[in-house]
Amino acid sequence: MKILLINGSPHINGATKRALDECEGVLTGLGAKTEHFSIGTASRHSCTACGRCKTDQKCVFDDLYEIRSKAERADGIIIGVPTHYAGAPGNILSVLSRLTFSAAGCIEYKPVSVIGTGRRGCLSSAIDEVRKYFSFVSCPIVSGRYPPIIYASDYESAGFDAEGLQNMRSVAENMYWLASVIEIAKKNGVSHPLPEQKIKTDIPGLL
Repeated sequence: MKILLINGSPHINGATKRALDECEGVLTGLGAKTEHFSIGTASRHSCTACGRCKTDQKCVFDDLYEIRSKAERADGIIIGVPTHYAGAPGNILSVLSRLTFSAAGCIEYKPVSVIGTGRRGCLSSAIDEVRKYFSFVSCPIVSGRYPPIIYASDYESAGFDAEGLQNMRSVAENMYWLASVIEIAKKNGVSHPLPEQKIKTDIPGLL
């Protein structure tokens, strides 16, 4: 089993990294392998609605290649999201909007968890902002025993939020459990549901 850990913070070794490290410790202790991807500070292009991914089966901007490859190899994904101005950073939103649209086949039906870090408020808003992308591609959302958030402003201070760290461990345990159940189901011939042909309702046409 391999779980992809995505650090959505521009601070590679900040509070979000500490939250992901807590998850990784549990996962490796249970026998899972982990792989990392950091959004970092590189400029990330937003979707231009060019439509090329419908024919090319990939985004026209090649900055998605690495994360797409890692997501394709993963059995589950945990995304760490910092809170910037009451929401998630623009870079991770640009990446995930294009990834879930242009490469849905790499991530659909894989369990996903979104964990959040921040100094004080609006952490839930940031988590919800990221989590919604995966509701479009049939991903089971993995929760913990409590909202998966850590109150902190850097790596060191994140280590003082005992309840937050416990929440991260809970998320990791649940991720391992669900990914294991899916793996066992596949081995016993139980696959994910086959989607119906998509129906698009033209709302103005109903008026």
